[in-house]
Amino acid sequence: MLKKIALLLTLSVSGLAVSSVSNAAPKTKFGVTVTECNFDYEDEKFCTDSRLKSYAKAMKDRKANFDGNKIIYIFQTNATGYVGKRPDRLVVIDPAKKTVSPFGYALSDATDGSKNVAVNKKGDTMHYDFNKSSNRFCFSGNIDAYKMSESYDGTPFCFRYDNREKQLMRILENFR
Repeated sequence: MLKKIALLLTLSVSGLAVSSVSNAAPKTKFGVTVTECNFDYEDEKFCTDSRLKSYAKAMKDRKANFDGNKIIYIFQTNATGYVGKRPDRLVVIDPAKKTVSPFGYALSDATDGSKNVAVNKKGDTMHYDFNKSSNRFCFSGNIDAYKMSESYDGTPFCFRYDNREKQLMRILENFR
């Protein structure tokens, strides 16, 4: 009896491991490979057919706008769960390697808790700062993420793209 319970426990743990690995597995379709299809505790799906088609189209039609030869592609989320807002999501597309690397955070308008606030002199409530000659990406606004949300406090959130890790990494010290 004890052997049967141990065997069942081993099989169920193995099944959990296989199912969690399959969620994180890259997906290739329409000539692009997405490095991460979704993130824990998020509704955003980066590997739907419509998303994969949009990445392939962006790779074909858009010019590099980030880190030499890459494309930052920003789109409004289709995910539910964001009360009263539709945040932006972004991916970094590497046309040379035909890879798409999703950014783990949703990005939304800056608020002071109850109303939108301007992040620049033009009155924008959200602002992106990146260019072709740098691997640095900065965002002024709110970050929405499970247990990692942050409100805009007058200073942009900055990240750098790590080519080895294929992801944007947070820069903790601010520099301009």
